[in-house]
Amino acid sequence: MRLIDNDGHGVELGVVGYQFPDAVDPRQRQSWLVVEGAAHCPQGTWSFRWQALTADDAVELARWLGRAGVRPSGPGQAGGSQLGFTEPNLTFAVSWADEGLVELRVGLDLEFSPPWQRRARPGEPFVVACRLTAESVLQAAAEWAAEIEPWPPAADASVW
Repeated sequence: MRLIDNDGHGVELGVVGYQFPDAVDPRQRQSWLVVEGAAHCPQGTWSFRWQALTADDAVELARWLGRAGVRPSGPGQAGGSQLGFTEPNLTFAVSWADEGLVELRVGLDLEFSPPWQRRARPGEPFVVACRLTAESVLQAAAEWAAEIEPWPPAADASVW
């Protein structure tokens, strides 16, 4: 999934597998997803990889992006919508929406932090902002849903 704006700022995310692919218990095998990605901002570009989302979290991210893509309706509308997960490596927020544009703020913490800002404790993520069209956000939601389809939650394989 690509959340990259016209300036080249944003993040790319993908799932490379389960943390415990050989576990006998499907709840353990299908629990943590290993997320791989890259971040691009004015300060630099870096890549990351870590078991950062549960399968349920991944489904919620697809749904959240879908909602964020249909939210823009009026000038200067404050976003306020935020999404966080059990592992604090990744957070999302809509900081504003205006006339079909959305500014997403992607927080990258701990193992996802840039190499110049590594910390041992979560709480002050490095934020990458990207300004996207609502259509781009909806496309990213569809891309993410397709990305996670091979790794469904143990109890429910449906994203939508």
